[in-house]
Amino acid sequence: MSAAEKKAQQEKWFGAETIVAAERAVRRELKDPDSAQFKDVRANYTEVFGVVACGRVNAKNGFSGYTGFRRFVSSGKSVILEGRDNFADAWSGACS
Repeated sequence: MSAAEKKAQQEKWFGAETIVAAERAVRRELKDPDSAQFKDVRANYTEVFGVVACGRVNAKNGFSGYTGFRRFVSSGKSVILEGRDNFADAWSGACS
């Protein structure tokens, strides 16, 4: 099986459940989880990270104002939101 075939297979088998789990995990990180708006969310497979969800989220902050869309990377168990120290490496390694 080629690398491209393996990538497609993994994304097909695990993509939808990874996205659902990732959105749950992202919500847990937010001040107002019910206000979360997701955009451009997709599953991506890499040899290093396995299947992860990459996308953007907008949510209300503590002052009830929306913060603007921020990118995220999530395995469904852990989340790295844009603005954290290791975000650039995670995004380029898992989502590019």
